[in-house]
Amino acid sequence: MSEDLMHNQDDFTGKRVLITGASGFIGQHLMHRLRDCGASISTIGRNPASFPPDVNQYPIDIRDAGSVNSCLTACKPEYIFHLAAYKEREESVQAFYTSIETNLIGSLNLFTAARNADSARSIVILGTAEEYGNDAPPFQEEARECPVTPYSFSKACVSHLGELFFRLYQIPVVTIRPTLAYGPGQGQDMFLPALITTLHEGRPFAMTAGEQTRDFIYVSDLIEAIILACGKEPLHGQILNIGSGTPVKLAQIATMIERMMQKQGLVRLGERPYRKNEMMDYAVSLEKAGRLLGWRPRIPLKEGLRRTIGYYTGERQV
Repeated sequence: MSEDLMHNQDDFTGKRVLITGASGFIGQHLMHRLRDCGASISTIGRNPASFPPDVNQYPIDIRDAGSVNSCLTACKPEYIFHLAAYKEREESVQAFYTSIETNLIGSLNLFTAARNADSARSIVILGTAEEYGNDAPPFQEEARECPVTPYSFSKACVSHLGELFFRLYQIPVVTIRPTLAYGPGQGQDMFLPALITTLHEGRPFAMTAGEQTRDFIYVSDLIEAIILACGKEPLHGQILNIGSGTPVKLAQIATMIERMMQKQGLVRLGERPYRKNEMMDYAVSLEKAGRLLGWRPRIPLKEGLRRTIGYYTGERQV
């Protein structure tokens, strides 16, 4: 186990774990980490995935309340990690319907099934720092959210739903609101993989002027926080920000990657417009996570980028 992982791997030996969204970028890292820790893993996903044979897959739609209830009745998870979500950040009215149906109603189905099964010792929800939207940074967990997309609106609703289920029914929910996770295995639709792959191929990369700040957290740091959160009973009903604590401008990180890859001159700053309702200032407070979780990020940005660049250029460093 690498030195940046501090959680006792024996804590999950033989424990029944359910992961929704296990086929996603963060979900796969979490699944493999928990599997290495000896957990007995079940997953919920719309379609079967290429998981190890010892992973018990339930190919169901989280919007189907009956199927979700049957799944939890069968596997009786002790720990639930809820990562499944509709993540498109489009701004159409239809996107509200899709986001609410998948993210909010799907979460309601899961929480209700967990209440019925009565086996979960902890349920960790993955939210997003985008829920804060245009609030003044650094974002505090107690702030009133100001979502900027149907996606972040639906995730804010899920955060409040989790809090309410804890208050009403003592469902042991903890919400993690991460900043932008990155690392090996992320899809090409995200900024860093697209940038690295484009530069590696020697092609120009068109982007905005890059004055917006973002907080990038390396995926192993986020996984560590998620796992730690499920083991602390006083956190039930709480929301915790997780990030690197060091926001950077996108122009700065693009230039850094150019230098690291020795591909200077390929980044085209200002060739694309900012998105409507673009979040320009993006930073979270980590005080609560440090105080209640005893967590801190361990992978500096430059080291995380080195590992990520190595993965996408063929060196496969993680």
